[in-house]
Amino acid sequence: MKLFASGSCRLLTTIKNGNENVTPIHSMIRNYEGINFLGKLHNSKHHIQFIKYIRDELVLPDHILPRFMTVYNSYVTSTYIDIAKNINNKEMIKTQFDECEWYVFEICSLKIYNHDGYDVQHELSRDSGYTVQTEEELINDLKTIRELIPVSKKLLFQCHFRPNIIYDDDTKKVESREIIYNSIRKFCETSENSFLYDPSSLIKSDHSFFNGIVHFNPEGHTKSMDYMCENYFLKFNQNNING
Repeated sequence: MKLFASGSCRLLTTIKNGNENVTPIHSMIRNYEGINFLGKLHNSKHHIQFIKYIRDELVLPDHILPRFMTVYNSYVTSTYIDIAKNINNKEMIKTQFDECEWYVFEICSLKIYNHDGYDVQHELSRDSGYTVQTEEELINDLKTIRELIPVSKKLLFQCHFRPNIIYDDDTKKVESREIIYNSIRKFCETSENSFLYDPSSLIKSDHSFFNGIVHFNPEGHTKSMDYMCENYFLKFNQNNING
C-alpha cells in the first residue's frame, strides 16, 4: 500500500520504512537525506504548493526552489546539490502520486512565509515576512487539499505536539497548536475519508518517546509509525493491507 507524505522530520522520518506495511513515496531517512526526499514542509500552503509542483501544475522559478525545497538549498543540505537526482526524485514521486491510497500531511505552523508570490520556508528564506493564518483560513486550505485529491482517497492530518495533553496540564497550552488541532478536527468531522492524528496522546503514554521539546527520538518514530498503521492505515484498509 503506497502513501504520500508531506511534513517535517516528525512525519517524514517516522514513515521512512513504512513499518513493512506501507510504501512511502516521499520520506526522509535522516535530516535532509532520503532516496525519495525533496523537502520538509510545515504549513497548509506548503502542502498545496507541493502537490501542484509534483503534478507539474505549477513551475517554481530557479530562485524559489532553494527557498522552498530543502534538497535545493546548500545552506542546510549535508552534501552537494545533485540537481539531476532531485529531478529524478520529483519524477518518481509524480509517477506514483495517483497510485497512493493514503496522503499524510503534517501541519505544525500557522505562519505563512511568502517570497515573490510563492510560499517558502522560513529557514530557507530568512528575509521573507510572514502572516499568521486564522482558523477559517486553515480550514479553507484543508478543503483545497481535499479538492486536490479524489475523495475516494484517504487523508490523514498530523498536528503538532500539544504539551497540555502530553503533561495533562492546561497551563501548558500553546495557542497556535490548539488552533491547528481544532481546525483539523472540525474539518475532519465533516469531510469524507479525512482523519486527524494527534501524536500527543501517544507521547502522553510514555514521555521517553520524545526529546521533551518538539522532536521524536528513534523509539518515538517507531512507535508513531506503529500507531498510525494500527489506527489508520491498516484499520481502514483491512481488505487491501498488502495492496
